[in-house]
Amino acid sequence: MATIDQKHAYMALRGWTPFSRNPFVGTWKLISCNAHRRNGQVLPIYGPHPEGRLFYDGAGNMSVHIMQAGRPMFKDTQKFRATDEEMRAAYRGYEAYFSTYEVDWENSVINHRVLGGLFPNWTGSLQPRYFEFDGPDRLILSTEPLNYQPQKRTVVRLIWERLS
Repeated sequence: MATIDQKHAYMALRGWTPFSRNPFVGTWKLISCNAHRRNGQVLPIYGPHPEGRLFYDGAGNMSVHIMQAGRPMFKDTQKFRATDEEMRAAYRGYEAYFSTYEVDWENSVINHRVLGGLFPNWTGSLQPRYFEFDGPDRLILSTEPLNYQPQKRTVVRLIWERLS
């Protein structure tokens, strides 16, 4: 964990003062969510106009929701009467989890300790995200390279804009 001095050094490089509040705290709107492959290919994971919100509070809690715009409605108004195909499409077009977080200022990493989410395998896991701020109102988060296909080594990059 970085010291307060490391946080202040990071913030000073971006024109923020040591008296600035935690720059993560607030509500963020998703601008883009793309997979960047090693070969230079960029793929929009949730379509060209994804929707999403990211919430960080000052007590170390966060929550994120991301979805593909224009997801189809289920034929039935009862959620649990959806067909397998409808459920599969809904699952593929949505991501959500809630966690605690800690910032490693020295390495520009925010660590999400997942408490629960749509993908059950993440519960209890640590999901590190590299971060950079493009001014006070734009946050860029990136995953570590995904290693399941080394020849296609993929990094997911999310761009968020501050709402509050």
